[in-house]
Amino acid sequence: MTYTNHTAPPRRWVPKDPKSKLTSSVDDARLAERAERERRQSYASQQAGTALAVAVIEGLLKAHRISKHAGDTGKRTHLLPLNPVQQIGLETAVDLLHHHVDMLSHEGGG
Repeated sequence: MTYTNHTAPPRRWVPKDPKSKLTSSVDDARLAERAERERRQSYASQQAGTALAVAVIEGLLKAHRISKHAGDTGKRTHLLPLNPVQQIGLETAVDLLHHHVDMLSHEGGG
């Protein structure tokens, strides 16, 4: 209904029924399941990322060893062979990533 003076009678506000305990416990269970699923996905993602980083670094170290033993060790071509600081840094990174995986294993429950 339209009023000419742009005033309408106020509507009565009726609050919705509060959620029952059953609905609340179902919602709580769903939230807990979602949180656990997200935690597992995050753990798996971290594991996969760490495994990829280790594989790449170990591949670089392997290419370094092949390059160093295959040709003239006094001459560098592109990035290989690595200099000693690069080699030590990559080996340290692999050790730290393995330590990270061990910590993830404890957090992930196995």
